[in-house]
Amino acid sequence: MSARPSWFFGTGTTAAEYALPCAAAVAGIAGLLASARGLDWEWWRHLVAIALVVDLAGGVVANGLDAAKRFYHGPLPLPPTRLNRFLHDPVGFTAVHLQPIVAGLVFGGPWWWGPLWYAWALAGVVLVVRAPSYLARPVALLVVLAGVMASTSLPDPAGFGWLPAVLLLKLVLAHAVPEQPYERAPEGGGVRQGT
Repeated sequence: MSARPSWFFGTGTTAAEYALPCAAAVAGIAGLLASARGLDWEWWRHLVAIALVVDLAGGVVANGLDAAKRFYHGPLPLPPTRLNRFLHDPVGFTAVHLQPIVAGLVFGGPWWWGPLWYAWALAGVVLVVRAPSYLARPVALLVVLAGVMASTSLPDPAGFGWLPAVLLLKLVLAHAVPEQPYERAPEGGGVRQGT
């Protein structure tokens, strides 16, 4: 178990908690390569696409870890610099996720595609943060559901039809919803509610 805080994995991360986001990133790469088959991308576009999918697919699982919930939804475990406070805030964290804009610029598609999904994620996180705590998860699910349904009828950059759903899962549902983290019981036989 790592006690050192991490922006990617959280605080008190176990070996299993490290492994799961890595497995999600590998699955994301496999899905990307399958969906990009037949697309004539230059080598550098493949690298950009892989970087995007690793961050987003791995981030869906990483943001759902109890270690990440302790890190982001508890007191700031790092020096309280302006940047650390900004990134520790759910809206600030979401604001730095420019992946849809990058994907739109690098891979084409309608000019509005990247800004639309960036704004959708940001607005969704604002709604979740402002919702009463007992409605945070249902509001997040509604934002993700509406985004997934809308994305199926909109044009997108070739090979990136998956991005809106994965982006919204990562930022709106996995990251913004404050949940009580659970820790493994000392004997390893279950979980106990964290503090």
